[in-house]
Parts: sequence; structure tokens; C-alpha cells
Amino acid sequence: MPVTVASHPTLGLAQRPFRRSAAGAVVGGVCAGLAVRFGVREQSLRLAFAIGALVGGLGLVLYVLLWLFVARSGEDRSIAENVSTQRKMKWAMPLFALIVGVVVVSTLLSRGTWVLSGFVPSLMVSSLGVLIIWFGASDEERAFLRSLAGATPGLSATTVRGWRGVLWRVIPGVILISVGFHVLNHVGGVWSAALPALIGAFVVIAGLLVLLAPWWLRTVRDLTVERRERMRMQERAAMATQIHDSVLQTLTLIERAAANESDVVRLARAQERSLRQWLFDPNGASSPTSFATLAAQIQADVEDAYGVRIELVVVGDCEVDDRALALLGAAREATVNAAKWSGAPSISLYAEVEPERISAYVRDLGRGFDVGNVAADRKGIERSIRARLEAVGGHATIRTAVGTGTEVELVLARSLS
Repeated sequence: MPVTVASHPTLGLAQRPFRRSAAGAVVGGVCAGLAVRFGVREQSLRLAFAIGALVGGLGLVLYVLLWLFVARSGEDRSIAENVSTQRKMKWAMPLFALIVGVVVVSTLLSRGTWVLSGFVPSLMVSSLGVLIIWFGASDEERAFLRSLAGATPGLSATTVRGWRGVLWRVIPGVILISVGFHVLNHVGGVWSAALPALIGAFVVIAGLLVLLAPWWLRTVRDLTVERRERMRMQERAAMATQIHDSVLQTLTLIERAAANESDVVRLARAQERSLRQWLFDPNGASSPTSFATLAAQIQADVEDAYGVRIELVVVGDCEVDDRALALLGAAREATVNAAKWSGAPSISLYAEVEPERISAYVRDLGRGFDVGNVAADRKGIERSIRARLEAVGGHATIRTAVGTGTEVELVLARSLS
């Protein structure tokens, strides 16, 4: 039966049996398991193994051996027992890595260039032990090791491409670093050493890049994803604020004014303009003196004043001068007249800015009128529309009849010839 022990040690109280810890594991759970077994602090044991690793790598070898031969908490067999009972093991990659490592290390040791030669046997034994651990670990422990490798520089590809991708990157990286150290070790005098020193440093850097490039790229990718998510959260927060401060309040006002159709239309149109402004020109980038901006202002003013829906379409844009302001003034007057007298629920205001001219059309499907029967004291059409445009070189055409609606055409050349 699988044996489960405490996940955390009780100081001064030894607990049996000895099992590698699953809950308190940083790597293999050896130190955490020993702390529970002897009732000591985990940090003390980790420090002891770290110091032992500096003594010819013995602490590292001992850690790997305990990892191999001691069962994990909640499991009934050790990794070594799992490996001994497996009929088919993927020994090709571990043996290939071991052979390459032996060749590289032997070559360097034969030249006497490896200053840490005392650590080489321990590193080789530990590396082989780690490979065996990977292939013999349980599914649960392998999943933990995979997540640990994914967060380790140089090993992050294990979660995506497997050990084959890691070996194809680690082995060339180690060889490049070794060659770089070999070149740097043979640097002689100051002048003769300049080129070899540069070459050696370049090779070492290249080896480090080969080893750490996937981790660096993944870090950059994670930062990019995090930045993108932060921007999306800010956009969502801005949208939520806009909806709360504008749309919800307008809906409340519409609910209170439900009995008055004109007020409901006015509030809805005002909210529509506000949303359009927020969506398409949130920073107020449109110039307050542009033709399109002033046309939109006509729409807003007439809708707010008369509660009539104004369908605005503006094609093109330009900076306004006195002549363009005259056309806009005439368009405003025509729109106000339609809102006041046509009886139509909506009015169309279409404007187009072309290289040669500016034109505007105000149309409604209201009751219409007879131009010849306009009272003498009504000077809106004659003075505010026709005379205003003719004074700047434009002209106005009014097409209407009783019961057919009205269209006012305003045309102004961009330049006087």
C-alpha cells in the first residue's frame, strides 16, 4: 500500500518511514522528506546539500541517489524500482547525451583546460541519474518536473518539444561554451591575445544564447501577452465606466420620460451621439473648425431643441473659412425650418466636400409648402438661406410642394473664379 507521511516537519519529532515529500518538494522532495524524517528544518538540510555539492559535487550525487532510491510520499515504489521493472526504456537519448558528454569532457581534460575537472565525474553521474529519474518517475511527479523544467532557463522546451529538442540545444551550447573557455585559457600576451580573446568571448556568448534563447523568447512572449491582457483590462474598465456614467443614466432618464415620446427620442439621440464620439473620436481629435464637426453640431443642436431625429451623413471634410461657414449657416436654417414646420419625424442632412465644391442637401417627407404663398414677413428662406449663400458666390435651390415634402440644395464653389 502507498505510504503517506506528513507534508511539513515537526521540530524535534522524528517521523517514520522516510519518504520524499510531495507537498513540500522544491525539486525532488529529498530535503523536505529528510526534514520530516529527522524533525529538523528543511532550510538546514538544503544548505548542507549545497555545501556538499561544492565538495567535488558529492552533495549533488547524494541528492540524486536519494531521489532515485527513496519512494515518494503517496507511492509504494521508488523510481529505481520502477525503472528495473520496465521492459522498454527509451535509452537512446540518455546514452547519446552521455556519450557526447564523455567525448567533450575527455577531450578537454586531456588538454588540461578544465579548471573544475574534479566536478566532472559528479556532474556526469548526476546528469545520468536525472535522465533516469525523468523516464522512471510516476505520471504525477513527471507532470511536476515538466512544470519545473518549463520555468527553468535552458530547459523550457521540455514542455513543448520534449527532451530531443533540449538535447539538440544543450549539447551544442555546452560545446560552444567549452571551446570558448578553451580559447580564453590559452590567451597569451596583451597584443597577441586580443583576437583570441574576442573569439573566445564570442563563442561563449554564442553558447549561452543557444542554451538560454528559448527561455528568453518565452519570457518576452509572456511579457507581451501580459501587456496585451493589461491593455484589454484597461479597455474593459474604460468601457464599463462609459456605460455606467452615460448609457445607464440615460436609460434611467428615458424610463422616467416614457410618457413623452419627444423627450425619449431626444435623450436616445443625445446618447447615440455621445457613444459615437466616444467610439470613433475618443480624444476629441477632430478639429472644432472642421466642416464635419460643425455639421455634427448642427445635428446635435436641432435634435436637442426640437426633438426631431436628424440623419446626418458627411462625405469628406475640410477646414472652414467664412464662405464655408455661410453654407453651414444656411444648412442650419434649412434644418431648423424643417424641424419646425414640416411635421416629419426625421430629417436628412447630407453634405459632401469635394475638391471643387461643397454641397449640402436638407430633405424631409413632411407636409411641404407653396414657395409662392410664403407670407411677406417670413424672410427665413430668402435672407437666411438664399441671400446668405449668394453673398459668398453660392446658390440655393428649394424643391417642394404641398404634401410631398421639401428638399433644399445648397452649393458653394471652393474657390471664386
